[in-house]
Amino acid sequence: MRDEKEREEEEEKKEEKEPRPYSFYQQKLVSRQLHYYISGPLEEPAHYTEMVHQIRCATANDIVHIHLNTPGGYISTGVQIISAMRSSQGHIVTHLEGEACSLGALLFLTADEMVVYDDSILMFHNYSGGLVGKGHELTASVDASNRWYSKLITTICVPFLTEEELEKIFAGADFWMLSDEVERRLKRMAKKTTGDPTVTKSKKKKVGRNTKKKAKKVTKKKAKA
Repeated sequence: MRDEKEREEEEEKKEEKEPRPYSFYQQKLVSRQLHYYISGPLEEPAHYTEMVHQIRCATANDIVHIHLNTPGGYISTGVQIISAMRSSQGHIVTHLEGEACSLGALLFLTADEMVVYDDSILMFHNYSGGLVGKGHELTASVDASNRWYSKLITTICVPFLTEEELEKIFAGADFWMLSDEVERRLKRMAKKTTGDPTVTKSKKKKVGRNTKKKAKKVTKKKAKA
């Protein structure tokens, strides 16, 4: 028994001395999980500078989680966050927790991966605001705001929303959706788009623990509301 063990050790030493037909290198990559909670109205852009910078500078190894429970807020703030999400190399995950209304709904749909929680709600509507100035200035400002918001919501929300639904929104309609409807539309969007955001439905068990059940992957290309 001992002789056999010694022979095995000798064979191992012999193999170690023989040159390998390849070179081996090991690389360690740092991966981070970043969590941001937007739990209230979106305020002026200056309050979100650090958040926007961190999202924009996330690396390909990072996962950025944005937890949403917001009635909406300043469009200029939302557009800056959306721009950071789009330009980030990190994997962006939005969580629909509670409500994501108006601009919050646009943030939710901008992600690479979307997590839908039971008893959450999503709402889309046209922007609102107020202006002061001369008549021609008001006309020019309203026209620019309409074109700006129309491009933004169309780029983000189609095909989650249909063209007909967008026309109704621009005419003043509000669209409210419960979590089951949100998940259904995300799955429908998967059949019409190319890219690879993932939809995940999160269910709460009776014991009070949250478990995430993977749903079908969906794909898409990568004022105050």
